[in-house]
Amino acid sequence: MRRLTDIDLRLLMVFVTIADCNGFAKAQTALNMAQSTLSTHLSSLEDKLGSRLCERGRRGFRLTQAGEETYRAIQDLLHGFDRFDATMRRVHGRENERLRIGVIDTVSTNEDLGLPDILRRFAERHPNVFLDIEIMPPEQLQQSILQGRRDLIIGASLQHIPSLTYHEMCREEHHLYCGKDHPWFHRPDSTITQDDFQRARFSVRSYQFFDDAYRLGRVTASASVTSMEGQELLILSGQFVGFLPCHKGKEWVQHHRMRPIKPDSWMIHSRFYLAYDSATGRRDLKTSFLECSHPNAMERSA
Repeated sequence: MRRLTDIDLRLLMVFVTIADCNGFAKAQTALNMAQSTLSTHLSSLEDKLGSRLCERGRRGFRLTQAGEETYRAIQDLLHGFDRFDATMRRVHGRENERLRIGVIDTVSTNEDLGLPDILRRFAERHPNVFLDIEIMPPEQLQQSILQGRRDLIIGASLQHIPSLTYHEMCREEHHLYCGKDHPWFHRPDSTITQDDFQRARFSVRSYQFFDDAYRLGRVTASASVTSMEGQELLILSGQFVGFLPCHKGKEWVQHHRMRPIKPDSWMIHSRFYLAYDSATGRRDLKTSFLECSHPNAMERSA
């Protein structure tokens, strides 16, 4: 077997994610990579190690014996990184601990989630902890934990990975919106039909493609965005309709720049989760952050 180098860590994390997702299909979403790229990375790792790590094909996906032992060894390696980090903090006198949080955009106005209050309670409880918050694209959230870049994440409609622990925090309601220059803006809801919906120029959020495109009846996307801000821009153009969280759309409605379409029936919901790896470091801080969560948060482990 060839000696592993520092560039191989990424290949190891790709393999772990494929294993956690039980195959390539879900790993594509978790890593935001094409299946061909995942297959290339996995083949490269197998060549370096000298063994086949998994069987993939018509019979489905499964780890080989070598794959199972490699998976366990990688977990030990990652835990070793955590122990090394903790030791270096102690030895070199870095007293202030750090909690690294990944969050999707457009959460500050979500009162049901109550993230500002959660952060206030945590900061009051841990005045010496350095909070490192990064706003991240939804498809990168879970990978940031698997790669050791974030300690916990908060996001909606997460694809559950077996090695992570999930706690549901709230449910977020989304309505279909159009801008003030759209033909539907002054049109009564009662006159807007399913056929109109099928023919509309529709903007989908790439990270929630299936929810957006199929939940109310299959539609053909005319545009795609990777953030809520991108969705807002397209809706405000007056050329597209698309889904937004109600707490965010409400701001534009108050300024008469948008309106929801058939809000009593054309709606979808997404679930917000707090997720982390309970087997890695900073467990006390992760548990404390969970305890500081919104009073209505439901602790449900996946």
